[in-house]
Amino acid sequence: LMEMPDGKSLIVGSSQGNSLTFLDPKTGELQKTVRNIEDPYQLAFSPDGKWFAVTCLRLNRVDLYNAADFKLVKRIPMGKLPSHLVYSADSSRLVVTLQGSDQIAGVELASQSVKWTMPVGTLPAGIWMTPDDRHLMVGIMGADYVEVIDWRTRKTVQKIVTGKGAHNFLPMGDSRRLLVSNRVANTIS
Repeated sequence: LMEMPDGKSLIVGSSQGNSLTFLDPKTGELQKTVRNIEDPYQLAFSPDGKWFAVTCLRLNRVDLYNAADFKLVKRIPMGKLPSHLVYSADSSRLVVTLQGSDQIAGVELASQSVKWTMPVGTLPAGIWMTPDDRHLMVGIMGADYVEVIDWRTRKTVQKIVTGKGAHNFLPMGDSRRLLVSNRVANTIS
């Protein structure tokens, strides 16, 4: 589930139905369905509004679409189980967690290709970019921490213990605080 950048629709991805369903965020009424979006596990719009990316978890790839019309631009092969994704602030890069490979992968959008991979902790899940575009936060679901990464140098700079099964993120809206769900511990940090 994610909100359209204009706030006028909520998008529900159906991995089994290979579709996106658009709902009115105020009433819940069906607005439209976009078909032939294969295995939409996680969804993200680029900050510049040009790209719409989908991780295809069971198909081991990321599909890149034109955000204006949801037309497929490129299928980008990945390592095992591409899970969550985040864009750089300038919309030039996309970083994807690879749960089955214990890595993250950096995609250059100009060439629409994987430019680098980096090993991280076991079962990387959620990924979030700090507001200054300096660090990635990666939930390490196979452990109990968030891995903080300088994505430009591809170095881990810190591990923040949050709880077993550190999974996904929700910013508090103040550019200072971030919630982390810990799936195994059944907690929020």
